Amino acid sequence: MTDAPKYRSYSQFEEFLHNFYSLSQTARIHSDSHTPVLEGIEKFSESINSCMDNDSLTFKISNDQVYVDDEKLAYNRTTKNLFDNIIRFFDTRSLEGVRLLEAVTQASAREILAFMRLLDISGQQPEPLAWLKDSLAAENIEWVELVKKTERPQDEESYKSKAERRERARKDYTYTKASIEEVAQKIKEGKGEVGVRKTVRVVQDLVTNLIEDDEVYSAISTLRVFDDYTYTHSVNVAMLSMCIGRRINLSRRNLVNLGMCALFHDLGKIEIPNEILHKKEKLDDSELKLIEEHSVNSSRLMLKLKASPDSKARILVPMFEHHLKYDLSGYPHADWKKPLTLFGKIISIADKYDTLTSSRAYRTSVLSPDRALGYMFDRAGKDFDPTIIKVFVNIMGVYPVGTLLKIDTGELALVVSSPSRDFSKRPLVCVLEKGDDENYTKKEIINLDERDAKTGNYVRGIIETYHPANLGIQPVEHIFSRN
Repeated sequence: MTDAPKYRSYSQFEEFLHNFYSLSQTARIHSDSHTPVLEGIEKFSESINSCMDNDSLTFKISNDQVYVDDEKLAYNRTTKNLFDNIIRFFDTRSLEGVRLLEAVTQASAREILAFMRLLDISGQQPEPLAWLKDSLAAENIEWVELVKKTERPQDEESYKSKAERRERARKDYTYTKASIEEVAQKIKEGKGEVGVRKTVRVVQDLVTNLIEDDEVYSAISTLRVFDDYTYTHSVNVAMLSMCIGRRINLSRRNLVNLGMCALFHDLGKIEIPNEILHKKEKLDDSELKLIEEHSVNSSRLMLKLKASPDSKARILVPMFEHHLKYDLSGYPHADWKKPLTLFGKIISIADKYDTLTSSRAYRTSVLSPDRALGYMFDRAGKDFDPTIIKVFVNIMGVYPVGTLLKIDTGELALVVSSPSRDFSKRPLVCVLEKGDDENYTKKEIINLDERDAKTGNYVRGIIETYHPANLGIQPVEHIFSRN
């Protein structure tokens, strides 16, 4: 091979993975001489030649992310199904990855097909990795190296390694909340045209950090303060919205715009008296009308802020839309016939989730995060965009961070990390112990995905899920604590 470096694009890597997975499926159902198989081998070989550099080509799975030669590929609407299939394919074969050596470029079609068939069949073996190694050796296929899947138990030590990023996220949360409070206070005091330049900078910094680690930022939305619900809710919705935007591969500029829009989506509520916002009894018709006007008022107040016309134009409509449902029911009650904007669809999902999982004065109990997701998923296509709600569920996991679980040992456990996109896996939790003072303290970190080596059954079963507020537990005290 030439010593000159080869330019390789993400699209070439994605095409290579597509051809790999396509051939694995085609070889499963067709004979050696069948046209789709021969075409699949040719495309796979061409992809190898276009992508290989430095005498090898490695593709692997790490933390539910797909890598080719250590380049992390973007998980978005275009790649979602392919990457999910490849992650599942590798997982069932106890493989983390495959390294193709330079000799593969000289391999015959028969050898490549033999490799793909053995790789496929290995998934049906009791010990797939050992079986596959022996079978490749028997076939004299020496241009493949198998990367064993390393079991990385999410123990307390690995959990604590995130401490610095969690602390940074907490500071971002505090700065963002202070920024929206400052703008709202100036509007209340009638201080003329209020600027948002500081808020823009805060959101820009937030986007920079969120791009690096969106899992931590989706988790920090468990921060909730009842007495200050309006502002904590706004920050939560902004962070969850940006996590969705990040997952569907929005540009940095659009993430900032989305964050600004979500942060100010409830600005109109500052004009509603607290006795109505926090009323425990059922609202009368006039009070309900006042509540339903807040999305229009948010857009109206945004017009008064000191910002460029272009900046305002990008975020006004989604603020108006966030209580309109996917089928255009909801409020404000207007003759609105245009489909919701992308930002409007995203913010409506983030807003509803945080509302359902937040403790409020007028609620006797709160939905646990997993049940809130189920409730919302059942309304896909009516209340919520069906594609975006799937993305959101994938981000949050089956048991979102902050879900309180009762496990079959009789203990209570709080979800502190939930596997993203891989619904075959269960979460990392911290066990909580109730003290004599009725407060809960954090004990050890355990992985509920742990299985019995002999039976294959889970070591611990999940009996029930709760919202931590129903037991007076503040998740962030345990999730983001250093001990």
